[in-house]
Amino acid sequence: MIKVRQAQDADQPAIRELIDRLDLAYPSQTLNDFWVATEDKRVIGIAALWEFRNFYYLSSVGVMEERQHQGIATKLLNKLLAGLRKDVYLFTITPGFFARFGFQVVAEPPKGLPPRAAFACDRCRSELCVCMKRLPS
Repeated sequence: MIKVRQAQDADQPAIRELIDRLDLAYPSQTLNDFWVATEDKRVIGIAALWEFRNFYYLSSVGVMEERQHQGIATKLLNKLLAGLRKDVYLFTITPGFFARFGFQVVAEPPKGLPPRAAFACDRCRSELCVCMKRLPS
């Protein structure tokens, strides 16, 4: 059975391993504020949710390769996003996936969010990268 919960200190090695395997690392990243999807106590999916004063920022969403396309990211994001009372922003090259959770492309990120370079967007396919926003549920 897959369980979703806030990460604990003991999860940090597994989170780091997935970050490295899935190429989700960026310079300003910390291992704080992560959520994990686990199965049999093994971390199989991750997502980070940073809280800012007026909004949240979602990053580092990923599922181990051999478990992708099995609904794990959906379960993780549904739990993580449930009941949030502020807008949630993200940068992504897969807007279609995040649109399923109510995210919409916006022209500009909010004031106070670090620039895209802080999230290594320049290393990615920057021509495809968009900022998305989800209103509170």
